[in-house]
Amino acid sequence: MSVSRRSFIKWVLASGAAMGCPIPAGASDAAAGKSQDGIPSPQLHSEDNSICHKVRDGEAFPSPAPDQKVGVVIVGGGPSGLAAADELKGGDYLLLEKEDHLGGNSYSEDWNGLKYSTAAAWDSLPTPEFQALAKRWKFDWKKIEGEDSACFDGKWIRNFWTGRADNPAYDQLPFDKSVKDGFRRFVAELEHLNFDDEKLVADLDSRRFSDYLQGRPPQLKQFWDQFGPSNWGATTEDTSLYVGLSCARDWFRFPHYTWEGGIGQASLKVLESIGESNMRKLLTRCYVYKVAKHGKNVRVSFFRDGKPHTVEAKACVMATPKFITKMLVEKLPTDQFAAMSSMRYAPYLVYNLCFDRVVYNQGYDNWPIGSKNFTDFIPADWVTHAEGGDLSRRQVVTVYAPRPELERSNFLDDSKVLGMAHAAADELVGLFPGWESHLKEVRIYRRGHPMPMSTPGYFTKLQPLGRRDFSPIYFGHSDAMGEVSDFLYAGLSGITAARKASKHL
Repeated sequence: MSVSRRSFIKWVLASGAAMGCPIPAGASDAAAGKSQDGIPSPQLHSEDNSICHKVRDGEAFPSPAPDQKVGVVIVGGGPSGLAAADELKGGDYLLLEKEDHLGGNSYSEDWNGLKYSTAAAWDSLPTPEFQALAKRWKFDWKKIEGEDSACFDGKWIRNFWTGRADNPAYDQLPFDKSVKDGFRRFVAELEHLNFDDEKLVADLDSRRFSDYLQGRPPQLKQFWDQFGPSNWGATTEDTSLYVGLSCARDWFRFPHYTWEGGIGQASLKVLESIGESNMRKLLTRCYVYKVAKHGKNVRVSFFRDGKPHTVEAKACVMATPKFITKMLVEKLPTDQFAAMSSMRYAPYLVYNLCFDRVVYNQGYDNWPIGSKNFTDFIPADWVTHAEGGDLSRRQVVTVYAPRPELERSNFLDDSKVLGMAHAAADELVGLFPGWESHLKEVRIYRRGHPMPMSTPGYFTKLQPLGRRDFSPIYFGHSDAMGEVSDFLYAGLSGITAARKASKHL
């Protein structure tokens, strides 16, 4: 994309801190202005992170006497917290969320009436529990047809990964027979694995995916090194072997579902289930800084509108990521604190490229293997229009760009974030000549800690310790159960914690 072309594109940089500390105020309150060509400059709408960082650094805050008493306090308004609120609806509870909106990483926005995702894209229904949740919340989502496509050395291959060794897509790989056979052999070896064997799962979960890929075609590792960061936050070197193998065999054997705008629409469905009468119990802009047992009860202290408050409850559901939970909950057992501290989270950028016409309708999730500035992209309206519809309509393409942990601090620098967005847009439109003439706006969503990483031991060691009951405090969140971060797993964990909390009422 030429420099002159860039000057006619609006770049919108928004903060996204649903699973981490907000972006510093010093990097946020940019005055609205216009560039020389009359296009609005990026306007930043970020929060003050001073409380979040001071909690991290151990600074003491006031502990006022309770000014409210409720049955259950829910800390966190992402999928897990919303599911807990739905479980307790009609009862005596209060939900506290630090953002100005609910939904966490399952959050959608829109451009000219077109919905797009700022994080979570799709979900599946491989278990009866998941199916029950989808029915409970009246999910009217659509099955994704024509799923993943991969591009190797300029060759696009549709429906590339199916979990089957006889997948004809491997014949289209632009490599010699040994590479194609290597892909098939890898998949064939997975058939005999019994993931119901707890000992096998524990053994696989203790090992690295990358070790298993040694001696195989490098293109196979390259594929998973691109796929993993976007789906569970890690390349093969940091991925549990169990997670890698179970995904390779089973992930694409089950249908995937979504809405236009991604899984952010699921949060809205849960809010509908909670009901208007309970909305007053869901408070935003509440910065929780301490959760402590007090006799048989629990006290939760937080800032709202700059003033400290304390609410006392008979029980508490912590629907927050464990790296935050460990800082808020006082006197956690040593082993539980250590498990929470060992969980890792990948920083994540999501770019939504807004076009004045359809530029891509060849597949749902698309992986240009070897791309440097992003992992994959999704036409935001795929399940609405798939391969049809009016090709002159506007279109949003959602681009996922997880980053290495060491780059997390770059998210605090607006110029660096804009630079990364420019590089990603340049690389993507460079793959498809003609896109640049239709690109009108780039919307950037940054999240510092959104993706729990499925590292070795995460599933069988860290999660069980991290979610262990600390009565009357119970732990939910998408990092509390499941091999990867997932809306329905988050929902199950929130409901489980809420049911335990309700026993104290």
